[in-house]
Amino acid sequence: MEGKFIKITSKDEWKNLLDKVFFKTFFHNAEWEEFLESQFKWLKFERYLYKDRVLLSLARVGKKLISHPFCEYGGPLPLVEEIDGERFKRDLFSEFKTPVKISFHPYLLSYFLCDQSQKYAIAENCDGGRVSYFIEKFPPFLRKTTRHEIEKAKTKSLQIEKCQNQQDLNHFYDLHLKSAKKHRVPAYPFSFFKYFFQSPQAEIILSKYRNRVVAGSVFLFYDNFIHYFQNAVDERYKKLGVNHLILWHQMEKMGSRIFDLGGTRHGSSLQTFKEGWGGREVPIYELKNYKENDLRSSKLRNIFGILPPFLVKKLSPYLLKYKI
Repeated sequence: MEGKFIKITSKDEWKNLLDKVFFKTFFHNAEWEEFLESQFKWLKFERYLYKDRVLLSLARVGKKLISHPFCEYGGPLPLVEEIDGERFKRDLFSEFKTPVKISFHPYLLSYFLCDQSQKYAIAENCDGGRVSYFIEKFPPFLRKTTRHEIEKAKTKSLQIEKCQNQQDLNHFYDLHLKSAKKHRVPAYPFSFFKYFFQSPQAEIILSKYRNRVVAGSVFLFYDNFIHYFQNAVDERYKKLGVNHLILWHQMEKMGSRIFDLGGTRHGSSLQTFKEGWGGREVPIYELKNYKENDLRSSKLRNIFGILPPFLVKKLSPYLLKYKI
């Protein structure tokens, strides 16, 4: 593409540019993008440099360009401290005629200014459907019921430990499949969790009851953030407070880092759960030039919800493209 977005085709050049950005997430690295391309034949990344000021990586999925699929945050990466957010938006939609969608990490908004005297231009137009919660100091100011759940869980002889072997990883993945079936959404492939298991920038923390894996969460580490990314739980043991104890265990280790509870939609039960941890609500801004189909109201989800777990596992890789 000619114009203000210059396409970068050299992987070495791209990696060199990534080393110079002011901020990037776990997902903004060539290794993760290459991993996704190896998993899905229908996905291919394209990388751009905007005015020597911004890097932008987009995955082509059919006719759409998405930054980044399967992740809560994508977004342009700043090579300078201040970027004209409104001009970037206009130039993006002017040059990319194909459907394009970018979800910003909230921290990126501070780089995309309109001018020194105004509020963040992008933040003024944030996606009202999704927010995250940042806990910026420990201990947080917990809701009374959240504090009670943590204290209750501490009395239940639960073991909280890092996933150390393939057997425990398999058990955690079985919980993920059951969770996907319950929520009537495609499951991520096992290879995703193996990638996190092997990454030095990630941890899978498990909760065990009587040596049985009953819950687990994926945490990602980048910049000054701990990102609570994925969770799965055996519903029979949820009342023991297993999820609360996993989060508390990780927060106790946060030090001066920011604990990101991850994206959630307004009005959901997950939002109620995350609000209880006393974090600061932050917007997840989305740039998009097309209207998405609301898959959450699709009747196909009802069919997906009655499938046995082995079929959820088998069909999910073919259905994930419709989730993004």
